[in-house]
Amino acid sequence: MAAASLSTSIESGAGPAVCVTLPERLDTAAAFALKGMIEQAKEQGGANGVSLDSSGVAYVGGLCLQILVASGCPLVSPSEQVKEAYSLFGTGEFLSEPLTLPVEQ
Repeated sequence: MAAASLSTSIESGAGPAVCVTLPERLDTAAAFALKGMIEQAKEQGGANGVSLDSSGVAYVGGLCLQILVASGCPLVSPSEQVKEAYSLFGTGEFLSEPLTLPVEQ
């Protein structure tokens, strides 16, 4: 699995929020690490929240999709493959308002 990275971004009018950049492949082998990354980001982000940058994701398996949905974290710039996976698994309503990455100044 490609390593995911944690990055901090600033949203206008709010404190720093943690944005987790997801790896390209979210298959069963990546599930444990994905869960750990999200938990770590939630600890770092606290009340400011966590978002998941899914713009570079090329594959989402069922187990990782369950982890993403259960996390309650908004997806930032979901790739077409992410949108397709959410639709195929019947969870498309969780993508009703795709977010975009905040612009750093």
